Amino acid sequence: MSATIKDVAKKAGVSIATVSHTINKTRYVSPELAELVNRAIEETGYKVKQSAKNNALVPGKNSVIAFVVPNVTSTVYTKLVSALSRILLESGYLLAVYVTNDNESTERSILSGLMTNKRIAGIILSPISAKSSDYDRLFRSGLPVVCLTRAIDSDRCACITSENKDGMYAAAKHLIRSGHEAICIIIDAGMQSAMKERLEGYRRALEEKNIPFNQKLIMKADINATERDFASAFHKMYDSVRPTAVIAAGNTLTLMLMRALSNLGIDCPRDLSVIGFGDEQWCSFITPPLTVLEQDTEKLAALAARELIREIEGEAPSLGRTDVPIQLSIRRSTMMIGRGPFGEQSHLPSEIVLSHEEKKRLRAGNFKVGISFHYSGNAWTHLHENAIRNTLENFGISVVSVSDAHFDPSLQMTQLEALAMQKPDLIIAIPVDDKVTSDKFRKLSKNTKLVFMSNVPQGLKESEYCTCVSVNESENGANIGNLMGEYFAGRKNVKVGFIMHGVAFYGTHLRDMSAKRELTERYDNIEVAATGKFTSFESAYDVCCDMLREHPDIEGLYVSWDRPALEVIRALKDMGRENISLFTTDLDLEIGKYLGSGQIVKAISSQRPYEQGVAVAMAAAKALVSDNCFKYVALGPYSVKRESLLRAWKEIMHEEAPLPIERALSGSDPLLI
Repeated sequence: MSATIKDVAKKAGVSIATVSHTINKTRYVSPELAELVNRAIEETGYKVKQSAKNNALVPGKNSVIAFVVPNVTSTVYTKLVSALSRILLESGYLLAVYVTNDNESTERSILSGLMTNKRIAGIILSPISAKSSDYDRLFRSGLPVVCLTRAIDSDRCACITSENKDGMYAAAKHLIRSGHEAICIIIDAGMQSAMKERLEGYRRALEEKNIPFNQKLIMKADINATERDFASAFHKMYDSVRPTAVIAAGNTLTLMLMRALSNLGIDCPRDLSVIGFGDEQWCSFITPPLTVLEQDTEKLAALAARELIREIEGEAPSLGRTDVPIQLSIRRSTMMIGRGPFGEQSHLPSEIVLSHEEKKRLRAGNFKVGISFHYSGNAWTHLHENAIRNTLENFGISVVSVSDAHFDPSLQMTQLEALAMQKPDLIIAIPVDDKVTSDKFRKLSKNTKLVFMSNVPQGLKESEYCTCVSVNESENGANIGNLMGEYFAGRKNVKVGFIMHGVAFYGTHLRDMSAKRELTERYDNIEVAATGKFTSFESAYDVCCDMLREHPDIEGLYVSWDRPALEVIRALKDMGRENISLFTTDLDLEIGKYLGSGQIVKAISSQRPYEQGVAVAMAAAKALVSDNCFKYVALGPYSVKRESLLRAWKEIMHEEAPLPIERALSGSDPLLI
């Protein structure tokens, strides 16, 4: 009888694992132990087998490992097949793949054949059933078995799976943090153990935030359904419960979902935020790039192969389950749902629709509108005003007055009194100060309708104004937080400072807090070392200087928006700290020049002022002829980096980038050098 690996181990006085690692060179073995093993191999006659191993293939019987999978259409299985083939070949085994198509009788037939096949050394199984009793015959056969991607409720074999519960929990939690509550989850109708676990993670995230579980938001899909049938089923669910976000709980389901959204004309993420399972390369290439849960197929394959080979070579198997973490990669297919000052859900500008009858009433009404800006000396307000005027004129509505308060609440109240004397039918306003101007706007509301931009004065009731239109400040802040996090990715122990608006201004406060939360919760390598507050543009200079004197190791700064950011840049230059990277919101010429030059400013999250102006005008037009108005309308922001500056300028400013921006990008602006 030929010698076995056990005989070698006994002769050398070492473990079977040590013999295996010496032969296969899969782990370090001391020269002393390696000499004992090699001598034992010679003395027991095991040398022939060693040579065969070194030639990478075990001859004769027991040279094949079977991989029994539900399908080979899912990318996760094609990746596992590739990884397992490579890993097993290095240890002298060939991989053979058997497909069950998730059919129990097919699986039983395949396993029966494998148990009688003398060439099969072991089986890596993605089981259809989670019941241990369904695999009694397999376990009694003594054939080494490891479960992969799916688990059996048993301690009779090793099970290598992904952390399905935690992965889905992270996906649902990300959406909930982004303001979503109506979150659909699409699961495989087969309800394998992995799908059950993913559903459990989804439910746990809802329960933590006291969001009611709604069975109607659970869509069970047949992965073998036609594209048309899946789209029809999804459309029925979407029209019924109107989810704001959806998670596809599998690779194939993700592809089916994206095709359905395209066929149905549902925009991602404007109409629907999407998280998929993204082991496919296309997930990062489509527009927008897909936020995905990614399984570590390399690690799954390596663990499964290691466990099976150990058992084949006579070592005791590591019974029970080993979970491999799933990574949530956040890209651009999800968006935050803005909340108004009363916690109301935001609506998109496209949802403001005027009927044919309402348009007729507007054109016949001779309506007058006044505009009260907090400040009008920048491109932001000029674009707002142009959009408001152009849109209102299309409906025959006249703008009787436009005032600029120069950030002075007393001046704004005086201007509002003068405006009220013109008896406008509606006033569009950005309050300079939420508290100081509150009583004045409350009095105005008794005689004229009000539409606010950006924020609502404190104390006003919902019944005292028509609509508030704003950038989605939660998303705006999260945008800049992510831009900071991405910029410092791969760096350790980065310290940053936050220079925020010190005035109680709802929209700006929400933006600042969202940026800080996003940065601290998502990026472990970054610490917010200091926070300072400015009350005027000019005071941002001193806030920056004081912060850097106390924390000279700060490498990055967040500043609430571009005007105070310019004061901070002036401070950085005076202190000789141009090495600090600055991130802010809103695109204008001066801040755009710094971004284009690559000096100090590294990224911007910008509002889209013209589009916001159109939305404000549409909200005003609707309010003039209807009491059925949305209380809060929010637009998504625009991320701007140096490489996208020319395109961003054109889309945000509705004009080609001016010469100073082009010079900054080319490095030929002497003012920035």
